[in-house]
Amino acid sequence: AIIYFYLGGGCDSYNLLTPHTCSGELGDTVYDRYLKIRGKSEISDGVGLPLNRLHEIQANNEEQPCASFGIHEELTILKDLYNDGKVNFIANAGLLAKPVDTSNYRGETPVQLFAHNAMTLEAAREDLQDGFAGTGVGGRIADIMTQKGEAGEGGPSQFILDSNGISAFNENPSINNMNDIIKALNNATTTDSGFFAETWSSKLSDAIEKQNLLKTEVDSTTVTTAFPDSGIAKQLKMVTQLMQTRSSRGVSRDIFYVSDGGYDTHSDVDEKLVDNFGRINDALKAFVDELEVLNLWNATTVVQFSKFARTLDPNTGDGSDHAWGGNHFMLGGSVNGGKVLGSYPSDFEQKEGNKIALSRGRLIPTTPWDAMWKGTAEWFGVEEGEEMEKVLPLHKNFPSSKIYGKSELFVDE
Repeated sequence: AIIYFYLGGGCDSYNLLTPHTCSGELGDTVYDRYLKIRGKSEISDGVGLPLNRLHEIQANNEEQPCASFGIHEELTILKDLYNDGKVNFIANAGLLAKPVDTSNYRGETPVQLFAHNAMTLEAAREDLQDGFAGTGVGGRIADIMTQKGEAGEGGPSQFILDSNGISAFNENPSINNMNDIIKALNNATTTDSGFFAETWSSKLSDAIEKQNLLKTEVDSTTVTTAFPDSGIAKQLKMVTQLMQTRSSRGVSRDIFYVSDGGYDTHSDVDEKLVDNFGRINDALKAFVDELEVLNLWNATTVVQFSKFARTLDPNTGDGSDHAWGGNHFMLGGSVNGGKVLGSYPSDFEQKEGNKIALSRGRLIPTTPWDAMWKGTAEWFGVEEGEEMEKVLPLHKNFPSSKIYGKSELFVDE
């Protein structure tokens, strides 16, 4: 299963993964530059994180400017899984159509950068040049797996579920046999039945049948791990329940979408991230524990995204504003982890010669989101060639060194 884990609002991910022990002269290391751009001065601590609030991890990548990085103090689950080789970070990644820099990014990136609505949509689509208009990356993966016979009879069914559970259909009918009447009315095909009406009736009947089946199956599942009471924890708990229904649904693979909000931190970014990261830390820990109970940990990969990162230079309310390139992570029992991939910036200031820095510490991504998606899609069963070109229409616009395949992101089965 793939879990698309979305942090809504635009996560300040340079406080999720920070520099720690880095190259450079005393007082001018990458970590020093990070503190400076985050507002540290003689009169202010800024919003950068001191070393005593970070979990140090080794980069395990000689191409990075730091020998070690820091994970936010609240994200102990990421630290533990990273050290166990089950988490990878990808540094300064983002939505891209092709490699760009300060000289050409506006003309070569066909999206309204820094805008909530546009970036939210494109984060799901991952298709900036509209090669497959109206589709999302998860849907295209599902299409491929349907063609391979891996999505169950009739193809994948999309379910949008309440994290608190599934309600029965029409629990309080106005007449005793109302549900039977609804089914009969929608099966009353005649020679002059219209195509639109037939399609509507077919979809409604199918939805009622699958809803009843899914409710019965979900209600019979067992969750042994105690999940927190947060919204994201409830979503992840429901994912573990849905995973247990895979046989009755006739599927061998699933794609799930879960989200956590509160990351549009225009003020008090430090305090809000403590709350937010603490919440997802507890939820992820319970999720991993339950997957291990179900013996599904090795069959699950979580890919984390957020529409954009935020300005490293804080505003006057100790917040951060809309930016672009940021750091994201993937985790799972089959992940070949313990590495900081991508290219973590060594300089965050806009100046001559810095080809990726815009005003206020807005950074142009140097690694596309396709980098994580390609290897993940291969692990899921998508093959190189025509299948991958449908799933990731733009991945060939980037050099192979910027795109990670299955062998780089996952352990051998």
